[in-house]
Parts: sequence; C-alpha cells; structure tokens
Amino acid sequence: MQQHPTRAAAYRADIDGLRGVAVLSVMLFHASHKLLPGGFVGVDVFFVISGFLITRNIAGDLAAGRFSLLDFYARRVRRIAPMMLVIVLVTLIAAAILMVPEDVQTVAKSAVWSLASLANVYFWRYEGHSYFAADTAESPLLHLWSLGVEEQFYLGWPLLLLLFYRTARARLFCTGAALAAAASFAMGNLLFARDPSFVYYMMPTRAGELLLGALVAVWELREGNLRLPARAAAPLGCVGLVLLCLSFALFSPDTVFPGVAAVVPTSGAALLIAAGAVSPNPASRTLAIRPLVWVGLISYSAYLWHWPVLAFFRYGFGAPGPLSATILIGGALAAAALSYHLIEQPARHFPGPPRRVFAWEYISPAAIVGALALTFVYPQRLHVPWPSASYQARLAALRAATQPAFESDFICQQQRLTAADTENPRCILGASIAVPPRVILWGDSNAAHYVGMLDTIAQRAGFRFRNVEVGSCPPVSDDPAVFVEARRLADCRASLGIVWPALAHYEAVIVSASWPVYAERSAAFLPAVFATIRELTQRGKLVVIIGSVPRMQGYDRRCAEKALSYPALRCPSITRPLADSVPRVNAQLRAFAERTAGVHYFDATRELCAHGVCSEREPGGEHQYFDERHLSTAASVRLGMRVLTEEGMPAAFAAVAQRVRDDTGAALADRPRVE
Repeated sequence: MQQHPTRAAAYRADIDGLRGVAVLSVMLFHASHKLLPGGFVGVDVFFVISGFLITRNIAGDLAAGRFSLLDFYARRVRRIAPMMLVIVLVTLIAAAILMVPEDVQTVAKSAVWSLASLANVYFWRYEGHSYFAADTAESPLLHLWSLGVEEQFYLGWPLLLLLFYRTARARLFCTGAALAAAASFAMGNLLFARDPSFVYYMMPTRAGELLLGALVAVWELREGNLRLPARAAAPLGCVGLVLLCLSFALFSPDTVFPGVAAVVPTSGAALLIAAGAVSPNPASRTLAIRPLVWVGLISYSAYLWHWPVLAFFRYGFGAPGPLSATILIGGALAAAALSYHLIEQPARHFPGPPRRVFAWEYISPAAIVGALALTFVYPQRLHVPWPSASYQARLAALRAATQPAFESDFICQQQRLTAADTENPRCILGASIAVPPRVILWGDSNAAHYVGMLDTIAQRAGFRFRNVEVGSCPPVSDDPAVFVEARRLADCRASLGIVWPALAHYEAVIVSASWPVYAERSAAFLPAVFATIRELTQRGKLVVIIGSVPRMQGYDRRCAEKALSYPALRCPSITRPLADSVPRVNAQLRAFAERTAGVHYFDATRELCAHGVCSEREPGGEHQYFDERHLSTAASVRLGMRVLTEEGMPAAFAAVAQRVRDDTGAALADRPRVE
C-alpha cells in the first residue's frame, strides 16, 4: 500500500475555508431560516471534514508505526474539551440569571449529559421535539448534540481503524465503510416517520456523513495507486461547489433530513476536499481566500458561541430582526476570535502526558461544572436556597392566570386515549343533574380549551357533557395520516379506534380542533371533516362545530414570568386584526353547518375580537390566551360568562339542550339535582 504521509499531513487552507463556509451557513440559518433555508447542512459539512481529518491523521500514523490511542484521545481533549467546558459554564451562569427555574433545570440537565459526550442522546430522549421547532430555538445548549455525535465517533472509529485498517485489504475496508455509509443514509429515510428525533440526533443516521469523509482520506493516502489527473480537480471542485450551493438554497426544515437527502451536501463537501487533494483548482482557491480561512480557524469557537447568544436573545425578545441578527452574529464572531487566542490555542499546547491532559483539561473542570449543574437540577435535594421564596410566589401568581387546559384534572386531554378515558367520571361537566351525559365534546387541544366555556354554558342550558381530547389529533373518522405529524400518527390512530365507537352512546357530538393547522397540511382535511360530520348525522346525531379562536401570533404567555429576571424585557398586550387563515377556515365550517341538516356552528370571535381587532387580553386586562392558539382555563370560563351576558344562550347549544330534552322525554331542569 503506497502512502504519502507528508502529503497527507500537509496543511490545507481550502479545508479551513470550507469550515468557514460551513459555520457561516449554520449561523445565518440559525439567525433566520429565511436567510439561508438549507444552511443547517453546514453541520453535515463539518461531519465530512471531521471524518476526513481524523481518518487521515490516524491512518497516516498507523502507516508510519507511530499511532497511540492515548495520544489520540489526549489531542481530542485538548482540541474539544476546554472550549466546550467554558461554553457550558457560561451558559449555566447566564441561564441562572435570565431564565425561569424550570428552564434553568432543563439547561442544567442538558449540561450534565453534554459533559459526558451524550448531548445528542439527551435531546433525543428528553426533548425529542423537532430540531427546527420554535421551542428548541430557546434551548441554549442544543447545538452540542453535534459535538456528541463527533465525540462518539472519536471513541469508536480509531479502534476500528486500529483493528481492521492495517489487516484488511484497503479495497475490502473501503467497501465495508461504503456499505455502512449507504446503510446510514438509507436508515434516515426508513426511520424518519417513526422517530424523526432519533434520525436527526443519533450516530447511526449520521455515521454515513463521517464515513464519507473517511473514505476520501483513505483515497488520498492511496493516491499513488488511485491517482487522478490534475485536470480532474476543476470539474470535481465545480460539482462539489454546485451540490453545496444547491443544498443551501433548496433544502429547508421541511426536507426529510438526514437520510438520502444528506448525500447531496456531504458529497459536495467530499468532492471539494478530494479536488483540493488532486490539484489546486478554482474551487479550492476560492475556499482558501483569507477571510474564509480566518473564519474557518475560529469556526469551532464560533459554532459554540453563536447558538447560546441567539437562544438567549430569542428567550427574551423573540426572533431577531436584521439589525439585531447582525449584531448577535458579529458578537459571536468577536467572542470566537478571543476564545481562539485565549483558550483554544493555549489548550492545544498544554504540556504533559495524556493522563495530565485528561485530569487538568477535562476531568477536573468537568467535575466542577457538573457539580454546579447538579445544584440547579436538584436545588431542594441539595438544600440550595434557589430560587428565593418571594420569586416563587410571584411566579406562581402569574402562572395561575394562564394555566392551560391540559393541566386541569376535569379536562381529559390525552396523548393517546384508552377505554377508561371514555368512562372516567371526572371528565363529565355541565348541569348538576342525575342523568348520564348524552353529549360529548371530541377533538384536540383546541377542543380542550373550550371545556371551561362549554361547562359555563351547559350549566345554564341544563345539559351534561363528557370531554375527550387527543393532542394534535383531529376529529375525523378516516385515517388521519395526511393531517398529522408522523410522530403522532400511531397515537391518533389508536385513539380514533377508542373514541369513534364510543360516540354511539351520545345524542349530540360537539367537535372542535385547530382547523386551520390541519387544513394547511392538506386540502383533503376539510372534506374529511365534512364527511365525518355527515356520517354522524346519518347515525342520528346532532353535531355542533366550534370554530377556532383567532391566532395571537407573537404572544408569549411566559413573557411576564421571564420579565421577573430578564433585564429590559417588556410585555405589551398583543393585538391582531382578524385577517388570517382562521376566519377563512371558520367561514367554510359555518357555511357547511348552515347547509347541512342536524349541524350547528358556533365561535366566540365576537367576544374575542371587538370591532375586528383581536387581543390576548380581556376588556378588564386579564390574559385570555395560554399560547398563540389556546385559551387559558380561567379565561375559557370567563369567556362562557361573556357569551351568555352579551349574546344570551347561543342557538347551537340551545339546540343541544332541546335535543337532549327530546331524547329523555322530559326537561332536564325538572330532574333531581346532584348534591
């Protein structure tokens, strides 16, 4: 096997430039998805570079007979640990100052897992929502998931090279690595519907990206046997650059990723690296310009700094605008430049044998940072007086005002229904009369937040009702696959199998859901709803459709909580004109009800949007929303009172009361009351 250890170890300015492109793309994407829709693939470019450099260095040392596993791990500790520990420490302190206690605890838990190189496992297991979801944008250590993947690769890959690279034929070794890479990319697509968080965060579906870089390294080391002509460098580099640019421009958070789609940006990065190894070319010379190389040199620190800076800003002030994003990214780059010179470079030259490096650059400082993190995770258990009693009292008062429906024990919203949920006595509300409920409320969380309102109205109208709701699952009788997120599909299907037969026991069915959200996912949604309601009316049921509440975009119920500790944070009342998809979809529901016998429609837009202007506050100043799309429990009850005061008994619910009276043959108000 012909090796070129000198060539393999040579400094490549174009690779640092590629690092610069990768980190800038990630920073722009994180500042705003609109700036560079596919900028998140910069992380995948980093993985290719890491796989290439690590394999090139290890294989070169193996060929020269100088590889030491302990020395390798010591170099990785010098390179990674000190800067990472600084970021975790600074983030913990900032979180303790700026965040509410539960959020500090969450950050502290992620810190503990990050110190053990398991950040990706933590975010998969315990914060398994989408990486692109709004709430993850405020998690200041989320970005360490990628560091966890790399660190896990560093633990296992050197052992595989040590065991097999020297003993197997290179062609056989490369074939095995290529097959493993292909399996990794394919696994991303196969598992995405079942567990998208696993696909995004975990090593098995990311290994292909690292292995692709490793294969380029093996090819470069064997260049004497697999030499390409110098004229091939320019086309290779050009294709690589095009693939990378297409990924930045055409990919988006809606792309199934990683998986087969990840082949595009990672192949682009691999081709750029390979082209630079063949011969200088236009692409490599472009990547080697000094500004990109400079950013590439500080890219590790820049990556570590930029996300907490953006996350803490979002936590208090929401998505940054153009000016604030520019300032935040500029500040992160400035902090990275200082960190590079004051922390990274001195740490790389820390003297001593591996055990000294492990002790002083990782184990001891990690123990200190970990101990601090645990004081925030278990303050009561460790008798830490944090937070103060006065702070906790003010926080409790604010939360009581915006309690969500799912926290109320009489609201039976579940993630997956069981047969017991359709018989639970605590799920029955309304008039205090000694008859079984003949009315049922069915839907998702947007049905659950109406329970307080409906209870108030039902008490006046004289009927009882049961409520059953399933989070993120619409009230349709057909398979909801095209209307719901993949991760919720199994729960939605199972819950439908429970609730649909149970509807046979009720005379009136009240349905509500986040109608616009499902309608935006599929044009087939509203027809499916209408078909479901027709099926119910054909079975003799009276149906009431409750429309969606107006969306309060930009409303943050936790703003007042955060303002207890977050400096300069103001929480003005949010008002919005009634002019988005909600009234359009509500109008279609109303029109369907008006032309369909046995169907009634109701919504509270008149009470929520006086004179066409909607507010998250009631006329008396109380908060009425829990989040952008949901009323709080207390506000729902007050809304019912306002409806009765301002409109009287709505015709839809008067029809429900009449239907139940007709069904029982006597006025419910005349029945014995339950004491």
